[in-house]
Amino acid sequence: MIRSKMPFKKFGVLSVSNQTIIHVPVLLLHRSQLDSTQWNGFIAASPQRILYAYSWYLDTVSPDWKALVLTENGQWQAVMPLPCRQKWGLKVIQQPFFCQFLGIFTHSNVDFQEASNLLLSQLTTSFRYVSIYTGRFAAQTVFPNSLKIKKASNIVLPLHLPYAVLFQNYSNDRKTNLKRAQQFGWNLHQSTDIEPIIQLFHKNHSSKIEGGVSDEAYDLLRKLTVVLAQKNALRLVYATKDERIEAGALFAIFDHRIIYLFNAASPTGRKGNGRTWLIDQIIQAYAETGFVFDFESPELPSIASFYQSFGGVEEIYTQFTFNDLPFPFKQIQNWRIEKLGKKIKNS
Repeated sequence: MIRSKMPFKKFGVLSVSNQTIIHVPVLLLHRSQLDSTQWNGFIAASPQRILYAYSWYLDTVSPDWKALVLTENGQWQAVMPLPCRQKWGLKVIQQPFFCQFLGIFTHSNVDFQEASNLLLSQLTTSFRYVSIYTGRFAAQTVFPNSLKIKKASNIVLPLHLPYAVLFQNYSNDRKTNLKRAQQFGWNLHQSTDIEPIIQLFHKNHSSKIEGGVSDEAYDLLRKLTVVLAQKNALRLVYATKDERIEAGALFAIFDHRIIYLFNAASPTGRKGNGRTWLIDQIIQAYAETGFVFDFESPELPSIASFYQSFGGVEEIYTQFTFNDLPFPFKQIQNWRIEKLGKKIKNS
């Protein structure tokens, strides 16, 4: 692996003004062609590292994943994991459940922006359809014109300060609700049993989700819980009252990042602010550690506002889609996406 800063032109020639690639030293590799030790070592050393990009995580949420790999003299310089699935007889890219974002991961001495430009340009020549891909890219990345780009935000809370200071940054409403939760008399129960939180979610939340929640999604969560436990990255906590589980929160803790991966609460749990109490318990436990609490916030203003009430700040990432399907699939998919967008807007 190269240890000195080298000009990116040694990797190939890229014209970013008209998106024309003259030479692209990029490999499109299937999962079976990727060595897990090499891949995970590269991700762990990357400045952009994130739990979602490790092979064992991708193997769980998207077993048929591929990757674009930028090489120089046989050494990896940047990679882009691509969650894939079979559709219409084609390999298409689709962000899987429980994987908020991926993106470009570079060697520490490689220019992030140039790597982003090059790999994204290669993406549009390697695939004909991207249902949705979310990732972190350099601020000045030149996205191919054929990609439909949308900026999205996540809420994160750095935990480098003492808890007393973090608590002072809670909103007044959050402080009030936390006080109510403390008076409610919750007990904390740590577990590795995912079934109670699945049942809580199925009973109290699934009916509010457009299209419901498939058994496949729950099964994936079960598999992911097992894998996280094997990697010592699982923290599953429940709030109990009178020996009954009323709220639960699943955290994936890895690489100094605490990801709020899944949660649920009963009516009693909501009334007693059980999830507020559970989140605060984790914040207390990891205050002054330098960890980052990642709320894995969806694009819903009400939920984002709730997470920001803990003092969280926005973290920007990018979503994009791409449609170069043959007729009539391209037109059908564009119509479906437009229809869905109107439905969401009017809901």
